[in-house]
Amino acid sequence: MLVGIGNRWRGDDGAGPAVIDRVRGQVSTRCIDAGEAPERHLGEATAGAPEAIVLLDAVDFGEAPGELAVFNLQDLPRRSGTTHDVPLRTLMHYLGAVSGADVLLVGIQPADTAFGSGLSAEVRAAVDAIADLLIGRYGRARAAQGPAGVAAHAADEEGGQSHPCT
Repeated sequence: MLVGIGNRWRGDDGAGPAVIDRVRGQVSTRCIDAGEAPERHLGEATAGAPEAIVLLDAVDFGEAPGELAVFNLQDLPRRSGTTHDVPLRTLMHYLGAVSGADVLLVGIQPADTAFGSGLSAEVRAAVDAIADLLIGRYGRARAAQGPAGVAAHAADEEGGQSHPCT
């Protein structure tokens, strides 16, 4: 399960939905463009007992714009910046507790989350890198690996709407 989180109207905050846009039609898993209110998609995210839920979001973790980090619940910085009403820590805890799935957050360090700006060049490059990784590891040819394989590979590579992405 891939869940893109973010507000497309707030610059780099739209990174999560941008990843979902890039992988749509190229991966064999369900995708949710949760927009700026992921709490409205909890039932969708846990439906079907996914093995893993990978959240994709712009997160201010104090690095250079476009830097990527993969967090599990225990690794998530206590004061990671977000523009969402429900803290990512709460969201990750709930999803794991209800579904039994491994829950990971792929965080993208934003440069600018001002209203009306598009994705910065650094974040656009990060979106492309994540999408390429997901397509390479979880594309139709690798469908048999399931979402747990994507989550495991994403951890190794540290450095809206619900629909199948196919």
